[in-house]
Amino acid sequence: MQLSVTHPCYRTLLLLLVSNLLLWENEAVVPLCLVRNGLCFGSLEEMLERAVGLSEEISKQAFQLFTEFDSQYTQSQQLINKNLKKCHTSSLELPKPGSQVMQTHPITLLKLVRKLLNAWEVPLNHLVNNLPSLQNVRPTILSKAREIKAKSAGLLEGVKSIIIQMQNGDTEDQNYPGWSGLASLQSESEDVRLFAYYNMIRCECRDIQRVETALKIVKCLISNEKNC
Repeated sequence: MQLSVTHPCYRTLLLLLVSNLLLWENEAVVPLCLVRNGLCFGSLEEMLERAVGLSEEISKQAFQLFTEFDSQYTQSQQLINKNLKKCHTSSLELPKPGSQVMQTHPITLLKLVRKLLNAWEVPLNHLVNNLPSLQNVRPTILSKAREIKAKSAGLLEGVKSIIIQMQNGDTEDQNYPGWSGLASLQSESEDVRLFAYYNMIRCECRDIQRVETALKIVKCLISNEKNC
């Protein structure tokens, strides 16, 4: 049965479609398909292309955020180095580029990427919410942190969609590294907060570069490119 454009069900369906499109746009989500001229097109290669592009954007912004934060707040490199802590994701190893990674199944790599992005959801929320407590924090630092948070959430949803499409459904593994740095971010000591933010931004910059590399390798493997 064909629905008339005036039928209530047709209007409801249209509203749902528009709502989903707005959600993808606002959250920078990589959707299951690409919308062209009102029609839905998509392929695994296209979705991976978009995921790689988004990871490159986040990686660039994370490096800019770290550079700007370091320039404004680091008074003594020796003092900073003395207070550096291990990243909360240090236990999560992604295969390094080389023969080992070429023998890793793309799904395995994608699930590692999903774990890494999941591990940063809570820290990035607290980063954005607590950064204004730092003295004389620049608006550009705040805006970059917000963009990284939004785009990382979108990339996570995109990676989940790719895994679902490749596996025809997937049960998400909730076993990813936890983060316990909130007390340091909210410390009464400006120095403690400063070191906590420095470590956090440094680790995020490192991890998003690992995500970018892994996604590029997955794309290369699936596309059967010769020079992976």
